[in-house]
Amino acid sequence: MLAKDSPARQRSKFSAMTALTALSPCASLCTYSLTEKRMRRCILFLLPIVFLVGCHHRRQREGQQQAHVAGPRQVTIQYLGHTCFLITSSLGLNVLTDPFNPAVLSYPVKPGTVPADVIFVTHEDETANFTDLASGSPVILRSSMASGVNRANGILIRGVKTSSESLSATTKLNVAYVWAMDGIRFCDLGAIEDAITPTEAINIGHVDVLFLPVGGPQNFTDQMRKTTVERLQPKVIIPMMYSTAYSSKVPLRGLGEWLSRQSHVVRVPNQFILKPKDLPDETTVFVPAVR
Repeated sequence: MLAKDSPARQRSKFSAMTALTALSPCASLCTYSLTEKRMRRCILFLLPIVFLVGCHHRRQREGQQQAHVAGPRQVTIQYLGHTCFLITSSLGLNVLTDPFNPAVLSYPVKPGTVPADVIFVTHEDETANFTDLASGSPVILRSSMASGVNRANGILIRGVKTSSESLSATTKLNVAYVWAMDGIRFCDLGAIEDAITPTEAINIGHVDVLFLPVGGPQNFTDQMRKTTVERLQPKVIIPMMYSTAYSSKVPLRGLGEWLSRQSHVVRVPNQFILKPKDLPDETTVFVPAVR
């Protein structure tokens, strides 16, 4: 049988419990204060780390963006013959202009061997519409369907009908193509037969590189060429459609007579590179080697 505490002992226990109860809020407060201090120290310690990590990721993102923007901006141009060129962007996109029939023009190119993603046919003729020259499954723009604004494989293309205001030109349809690659704006005039009119020049817009026929068509005179160049004001002219050893079946004038009247002429290889930052300030003729 348990002995009961004496009244004095009970009063002592009660006093002790009362004291502990009184001390509890103080102890809790002290514990809270210590915890808050530790949390503040942790936050102060972690803030610089979070800041540094954020800066690092930001620099990485900026570096990746700069690396993407600062990539090579250049276009490779290869002369295949007559009015046919292969223009390749820095990403490897291939534009083929006016593919010819090797049975008509004997330039050393075999059917089905030219890689192409997009083909421009400026006029319907065996010297310009033999799409079997290309390999792959390219998007083909041709005839009246090519007029206006189109998009093919990510390239925005404008087709402009030429000789649209001329009563003396033939009814043969010709479409000039305008497009941009790697910061360079191109215009291929095809088999144009009259000078570019002011309205057509507005539709064509700014031109960096102009593919200009210089040995034909027969109706396209030197004065018409001069007027066309003055209205388009290209930085680079690449001559085409002139007589060579491979074009004997097609009646064309030679390159020399027209070229002798040009102020700035540069001879380039059959395949050469153009960069936006290297384009000349004055209109310059780039003459690619035939082979």
